[in-house]
Amino acid sequence: MSCDIAVVVPTFQRAQQLPPLLLTLAEQTLAPERFEVIVVDDCSTDDTAVVVAEWAAKVPYRLRYLRTAQNGGPAAARNLGWQQTPAPFVAFTDDDCVPTPRWLEAGLAAFSARPDVGLVQGRTTVPEGVSIEHLSDWYAWRVIDEATGYFEGCNLFFRRDALEITGGFDEEIAYHGEDCAAGWRVVEAGLGHTFCAEAAVSHPVELRGMRWHIEMGRLERRIVWCAAKHPGYRRTAFWRPWAYRREDPALVAALAGLALSLRFRPALLLVLPYLWWQRPSVRHLTFFRLCLQVPVVDAVRVAAHIRGSLEHGIFVL
Repeated sequence: MSCDIAVVVPTFQRAQQLPPLLLTLAEQTLAPERFEVIVVDDCSTDDTAVVVAEWAAKVPYRLRYLRTAQNGGPAAARNLGWQQTPAPFVAFTDDDCVPTPRWLEAGLAAFSARPDVGLVQGRTTVPEGVSIEHLSDWYAWRVIDEATGYFEGCNLFFRRDALEITGGFDEEIAYHGEDCAAGWRVVEAGLGHTFCAEAAVSHPVELRGMRWHIEMGRLERRIVWCAAKHPGYRRTAFWRPWAYRREDPALVAALAGLALSLRFRPALLLVLPYLWWQRPSVRHLTFFRLCLQVPVVDAVRVAAHIRGSLEHGIFVL
């Protein structure tokens, strides 16, 4: 059965988070015969297959279940999904996101308005009524209000021929940067890209904890890998071409200042930028704990950047 657009959802061990997404897709303003949804299970051991089968009997659109041959991360799952559909356009979102009713219709309209583009990035918000103003460092969320150089996979649309030309998602990176690499492949192929605020999804706000952030920090060596493969990424998306975010060189300067202060007390001034940028809010009940935890996570990130720099022959803090 042919359709105008396919929605590809990579998932792993999150069967209970799929129903809100599948339900919202049933409420799309785009006619159900014009799209299909492909859930790609990256070798989960939970009830993902059962949940998808149950919902396939309920929803008005075509819902398919695919399973990867081995656990390879979201890059492999997304590639399997788009390669198994003939749809001329492909939308990607995550298994914990909830699209607005006009998501698919707006995404297609963006391509119609700009026939030159191969990639459309949609808007990502937190759920309605949720405030992120005073959350601690160990929460995770996505807010994307304009085009970025990160090409976050929670809300991306591609022309199928752009995916065929570029090869889609980078399975070498596999996870944490694979979506960014896919976007830059399109840019480097000379295809345009644009942003569509009307093609919106909401991303949950979740308390992930310090350990999760340490693991994500460790994986930032793959961001350096992506930057080595796609120089435009570090020129446009990094704080500076040699620093992913401003806090990273500030931490290095702070550590150097502490060491130098043993012989030259004014060197302690080098600590001030890091303390100012990374100070936890005193409103947090765990303020004193965060004062110890935040530098640990930042140190893991910087160490990952240095490791990635040594592995891939570029310099990134």
